[in-house]
Amino acid sequence: MTAITETEVVQACETLFGNAVNINQDFLHIMQPSGVKSAYRKKAKEHHPDLFAANPIHIQQKQTAVFQQIIRAYDVLNYYFKQREEGSWNSVGNASRSPVRNRKNCTPKPASHQSAERKSDDSFYTGDVPFETLQIGQYLYYRGKITFETLINALIWQRKQRPSIGDIALTWGWIDSEGLSKISRSCERPRLFGEKAVEMGMLTIFQVNTILLYQSSLQDRLGNYFVQNRLLSQEELEHLARELKDHNAGVLSCTVNRTQKQRTCA
Repeated sequence: MTAITETEVVQACETLFGNAVNINQDFLHIMQPSGVKSAYRKKAKEHHPDLFAANPIHIQQKQTAVFQQIIRAYDVLNYYFKQREEGSWNSVGNASRSPVRNRKNCTPKPASHQSAERKSDDSFYTGDVPFETLQIGQYLYYRGKITFETLINALIWQRKQRPSIGDIALTWGWIDSEGLSKISRSCERPRLFGEKAVEMGMLTIFQVNTILLYQSSLQDRLGNYFVQNRLLSQEELEHLARELKDHNAGVLSCTVNRTQKQRTCA
């Protein structure tokens, strides 16, 4: 696949997620392959051409085109993840023309609206919990307790509680305002301020790791978001957290056993 633009990434998100999420810069930074895969499966199931085999030819053709668009969107986002993982992602084209939208409803809804949404929303995950280590937000999503949009809103809520790496480094006197500006201008990829600072010799790896630890100490636990918005009770959250602990322990145990067997066979 040739280089993709940020416009294509956003359009792919709109194809797979529709109105289920607010597509903005925070969403693109936080978006994960597991969520995209779930959205793709749901869309593909809804629009598979076989479902319309008995319809008139023009409807069959229309649904085939929609299905192809869904596949294309999934390919685009997988390529985006690949580039992001490799550190080669760079929005091609004029960033000012990017359609990343700051929609009006980008903030979490009040608790009363959240409860109403939970009763009427059909975007809850209904499949099996993936057999892999998960964070609490991911586990709640895969257990069908929260929607993907709610998970994104919770992650954004958590992120906004902590100052940026650059602001902390500036406050601590590890970089000056000129250095901060240089690093910010050079950041062409999301969430890579620390890496760029190290590459440019502005911060050491030790300093970046220290800042990251300090950042983590400032933010509230993600689970508290769901309690505060009355999506879960404290008791239910604690019960699910214990479930998650057992789930992750089981995954790690199987991984260790599999590794030991491979060593024995070798």
